[in-house]
Amino acid sequence: MSLPCPTESQEGDTLVAYLHVKGLKFTHIPNETGHSQEALRRAVRMKRQGTSKGFPDYVIALPNVGILYIELKRVRGSTTSPEQKEWIEILNQCPGAEAHIAKGAQAAITIIESLLPSPTKMPVDSMPF
Repeated sequence: MSLPCPTESQEGDTLVAYLHVKGLKFTHIPNETGHSQEALRRAVRMKRQGTSKGFPDYVIALPNVGILYIELKRVRGSTTSPEQKEWIEILNQCPGAEAHIAKGAQAAITIIESLLPSPTKMPVDSMPF
């Protein structure tokens, strides 16, 4: 029997804990809205204010490296929308930017560690989360 797959929110919690430990500046782009009446009103407001469907979940500043965009997915049971794929492709054409789809926090952490200069790298197996 396999263990339950963490939700995208749980994966996000792990990624955020790692980013805090590393002292990296980042933000989460709240594109998720939900399905309640209030959520639908919020979605309309967000769209009016310029929220774009499919924009990556996390924007991470990597000093002396560039800007990293991460679209975080669950390890199992999630799909990438055409809009998300389009954003990743466009962002990867921008100088100083790199964009990835990460299946789980561990995949996102591996991407970040691969981009950081050597002195700031943290062995992936020694991380406290």
